Amino acid sequence: MGFSYKIILISLLFLYSCDDFFLSDKDECGVIGGDNSSCMDECGVVNGNGVPEGYCDCEGNVLGCDGECGSGQEYDVCGVCNGNAVSEYSCDCEDPGQIRDCLGECGGLAVIDQCGICNGDNSLCTGCMISGSDNFSANNIIANNELCFVDYTSSIQTIFDNHCTGCHAGGAVNLESYFNTINSDIIQIGDSSNSRLWQVIEGDNPSMPPSGPLNNSDVRKIALWIHFGAQESN
Repeated sequence: MGFSYKIILISLLFLYSCDDFFLSDKDECGVIGGDNSSCMDECGVVNGNGVPEGYCDCEGNVLGCDGECGSGQEYDVCGVCNGNAVSEYSCDCEDPGQIRDCLGECGGLAVIDQCGICNGDNSLCTGCMISGSDNFSANNIIANNELCFVDYTSSIQTIFDNHCTGCHAGGAVNLESYFNTINSDIIQIGDSSNSRLWQVIEGDNPSMPPSGPLNNSDVRKIALWIHFGAQESN
């Protein structure tokens, strides 16, 4: 092998080794001895895409309606930047005093009634509030006690059957039926305190029934039945 050939071979080996050395010292941008700055975006991300679309900086802020990045100012429903022409409850840009009613109608008149019903008439919570009445409801918050009733068929006949008709199934005081009870001259309709039926069952020592006093609920129900007109059925 000649001297010149050896020199060429050594030079090629040297060049290959240097190129391999410099290649191993490239930054992420492919620049030998670089610091990544040549391919770093404005947010400091190597090979990044910069500020994301729809944002105005690298922190995720958006451009306000005032042209300032991250100001937080927005157009109100009337198209005014940072305006308050229409409040949370208003609905008319020309007349901010207009509000939506409970049905969602701008300037409407519908309101929530006392029962909590939009555009209601309070009927769902109006009714009898006299405890012991057949139609008493603890859910009623508006009293209309003219609606109260206790009727013979639903309530009174059961009391009589359980406690009275064993003795009063005939004779002057017959409690077997509504007709017989009303015609036994023991009830002053609408006036329980002057009705002989109520007088013998109320108080601390009632004379009837002989097996023992009725419970307070039954005594009250009979009094209310007489008070409400001693109806056979509602």
